[in-house]
Amino acid sequence: MPRFLAAVSFLILASTLLALPVVAGDPVYRWVDKDGVIHYGSKPPDKDAKPATLPNLQTYSPRLGNRQPVAVEPAASNKPGPSIIREVRVLSPVQDEIFRDPSTPISVSISVQPALPEGAGVIFYLNGAAKNARPIYGTSMSFGSVDRGEHTVTAAVVDASGKELMRAPPVTFHAKPPIAR
Repeated sequence: MPRFLAAVSFLILASTLLALPVVAGDPVYRWVDKDGVIHYGSKPPDKDAKPATLPNLQTYSPRLGNRQPVAVEPAASNKPGPSIIREVRVLSPVQDEIFRDPSTPISVSISVQPALPEGAGVIFYLNGAAKNARPIYGTSMSFGSVDRGEHTVTAAVVDASGKELMRAPPVTFHAKPPIAR
């Protein structure tokens, strides 16, 4: 049970550190209380607290790589001018998410910025294979019966002719067996 509490304490600390702006140079201390629970904080409670060595914060800067924003002509629309896709990304699952219930479908959702162009659709991919034969006109889909192991998911926005306009960077998730209690 102490390991569980330590893990929960670490997750709470990590979440807090990611949510709050951290002033560079401010130390974070680590100490163990009389019950063996590990704590972290900015002020040491006593002389036994040691400065904690924390991993660097992970950041993300979207890059288009060699892909350029694509102008998509609206299909039979009175809207002026083309719409431009600037970004397609997978919102869920998140990177390295673990799923332990094989009976629950895995929900995949994406974000298209500024919006899914009129006449365009989405093809979802699991481990490089398309899960829908024809584009769907929505930004989410559920995958049922995913085998145990490591998997990648991505999605591509395609125009009415099926030409790929932009693809989301792949996200890795893990399907593992349920935890025995």
